[in-house]
Amino acid sequence: MSYPVLLRLTDKNVTIIGGGKIATRKARGLLATGANITVIAPIFTEELQQMPIRRIQENYRAAHLNEAFLIFCCTNDPAVNTQIIQDAAPQQLINDCTDKSRSDFFNMATLQQDDHLIAISTNGNNPTRAKEILQKIQQGADI
Repeated sequence: MSYPVLLRLTDKNVTIIGGGKIATRKARGLLATGANITVIAPIFTEELQQMPIRRIQENYRAAHLNEAFLIFCCTNDPAVNTQIIQDAAPQQLINDCTDKSRSDFFNMATLQQDDHLIAISTNGNNPTRAKEILQKIQQGADI
């Protein structure tokens, strides 16, 4: 069972393992939070290379998780993702972008305005559907 929360990530360490499209999207979404973002991958997208984040250009090692509060597994290698899950400490929160059953949390589709935030979740079952619902809300209402 899930419980929706908003996390204050200012000065918290967020580690993203993977350097592709999904990792790029996660990093982009985290930029405004004030988190200390570290991305570990042998290769980074052009956009990740331009972001004001810490990049470690190497293959994943367990030591990369030492200081992480949130961990995003964004690789296309099931063995690496499994190893990340095994290496994480119990107090670290993990989002395995390839297997929701191994995730402690899911991202929501969000619409942020100055005075409010609307978030839609499908409990990690269908992120595309959550985005569609949010777009309908955005198109149908002057909020």
